[in-house]
Amino acid sequence: MTEENCGNRKMAHSDERLAGLRRHSEEVNKLVVESLQGALLLLIGQKPYENITVTELCRKAGVSRMAFYGNFQCKDDIFRRIVTDIHSELIQKVGSPFCRTFSACWYEDMFRFVEEKSDILEPIFAAGYHDKYLQMVNSTVLRLSALSDEEKYLALLWTGAIINATVYWLKCGMKETPEQMASYCDKCFVGFIPRAER
Repeated sequence: MTEENCGNRKMAHSDERLAGLRRHSEEVNKLVVESLQGALLLLIGQKPYENITVTELCRKAGVSRMAFYGNFQCKDDIFRRIVTDIHSELIQKVGSPFCRTFSACWYEDMFRFVEEKSDILEPIFAAGYHDKYLQMVNSTVLRLSALSDEEKYLALLWTGAIINATVYWLKCGMKETPEQMASYCDKCFVGFIPRAER
């Protein structure tokens, strides 16, 4: 084997090793983030949010403070990440209610999604953090540049009502089916939702 072939082989092996280390690091970071999110959800069910410390979060999650600060600056970042992840997944699975293709079926799909994610949403809402959740969703709505000022107000009214109904539905143990909840929403909001796409 020539010296050049040997060098190329070593470089390829080194590149594979680096790629493997990157994948491992990404997997570890994902586990750290998931552990911290789970710990925060557990802790907000036990005590006021403002009394939860980073040290307590790390202990509950089984991660170091260094791992915490490698992913987040503060506990609010974890909360934002939980809400952002749920909201992104909702939009990905169900679609945005503010697009031209919206139909009454959206409500049913949305309540099915909420039912599926109730293990995450219930602790947030049961601990009284629906206002914090609503603020984050509102900020997303207000960033929709395609909406006029009037449409933004209508969108905020609609969003507040939907979140309020969702919180109550979860609090009452989801006795109504997603179909029933969709029917209530459809009766109340026929033609109400502004469209971001024209």
